[in-house]
Amino acid sequence: MSEQTAELSVAGGRFIKAFHHMISTVKIHQENNQLIKESIKHFVKALSEISGGMELEILLWRGRFFIQGEKLHYRKESFALINEMMDYFPQRGLRGLIFQPNFKESSLKDFVIFARLLNESAGRDDPPNWIDKQFQTHGLEWVEILREIDEDPPELELKRKEQARQSYMHSMAAVKEVAQKVSQRSVAGIRKARRLAQTMVDLVLDDESLMLGLTTIRDYDDYTYTHSVNVALLAMALGKRIGLSQIFLEQLGICGMFHDLGKVEVPKEILLKPDMLNTGEWDQMRKHPLIGVHRVLQLHASREMKSRAALGPFEHHLNYNLTGYPKTHFVNKVTLFGKILRIADTYDALTSERKYRPRAFSPDEALRLMWSKVGEDYDPILLKIFVNMVGLYPVGTILKLDTGEMGLVVDYPRDDERTRPEVLLLEDDGQGGFKGGKTVSLEERDEKTGSFLRNVLECHHPTKLGLQPAQFYLKEAS
Repeated sequence: MSEQTAELSVAGGRFIKAFHHMISTVKIHQENNQLIKESIKHFVKALSEISGGMELEILLWRGRFFIQGEKLHYRKESFALINEMMDYFPQRGLRGLIFQPNFKESSLKDFVIFARLLNESAGRDDPPNWIDKQFQTHGLEWVEILREIDEDPPELELKRKEQARQSYMHSMAAVKEVAQKVSQRSVAGIRKARRLAQTMVDLVLDDESLMLGLTTIRDYDDYTYTHSVNVALLAMALGKRIGLSQIFLEQLGICGMFHDLGKVEVPKEILLKPDMLNTGEWDQMRKHPLIGVHRVLQLHASREMKSRAALGPFEHHLNYNLTGYPKTHFVNKVTLFGKILRIADTYDALTSERKYRPRAFSPDEALRLMWSKVGEDYDPILLKIFVNMVGLYPVGTILKLDTGEMGLVVDYPRDDERTRPEVLLLEDDGQGGFKGGKTVSLEERDEKTGSFLRNVLECHHPTKLGLQPAQFYLKEAS
């Protein structure tokens, strides 16, 4: 998260808290009560702080609040309050509110009326229309309602998705171009790849869940290239989680993009063999890390960049306990980049369909398998952070729910606890396939019993249903 986004998120949290306190206080106290005066004072202060004298838009879309087009991040301690507000808006048919700068000219009584009207609107036949008329009647020209329109996402979200899609495709093309030039013994540079890595760093910092969603892209004809970009994204997301700077995240992304460059010299009949490799074929396959180092060092780039980028090819098959390959006598520990790439490379490979396996592992199966090798193949601390990052049910997992519904994991409502995700419900499209329905949070509870409305029965790999998860994340941007 950039510093500016972090500041906006903190101010946004204060604003939502003040909003909640004001409407709750107005419900139970008379206008002249000191508590009402204090709650409105805090609300106006929070509104002034976050608006900065400009128009302010607060929007609820797909179970998340957006303030000035930026997704609001929040912590565990504020989740209950945020959840209440996420229910408050839909109960009134509202998608959001726009506050004009002239709200500062309004009286305390105006804010009391504003809060009471919002509270009372829930019981009306057409709440948005009723609110509109009441606002006009009472002269509340400084606030405007946005009606609930599920299919109309924020314009900024569309722009972000399109930028993410373009960056992914251009990165795959850049890796492919370099690999082809290397295989032809032509001079290849990485300036384009570096520029794309910088863009992807910005996107990972801005919207980690969207970029994790992109790693579900699978292209079986171009597996090596999609795999390379997926590893880069997963590595950058993990690097972000441990606090690496943007410069290091860029370098880590470059390492991921070119970690399999050595495979340009592995015969296709070995790469695409549908059966397990024999001893001679494995010997050839195990050469690709060192070949990759050699090829990276021949790229047209600075000495520093080449030395950094060479870590990816060299170390991504070295285990935490120094088993794996290539066998060396001069390495006494794997670098941080190498340990990160080992995790990202294995996870993406396990969750991809390969000719020599009967099926791909579902994301949760892959994590369990990797965890069984923690401390041997993988750094314990980094793998724990990775598991927390992708969540109990990683983005792209298909879930069968106890309601009989099927859903695709698209995000987590809380950033600190990733056990009950947001799920895009899948509906029959009438043509033997699926289309996206509404997005629900598995955090939702029954108001009377307090029990969760939906629970997970089973997890499936998306290929079982013939799905490419990324098509659902990016459909609005296509």
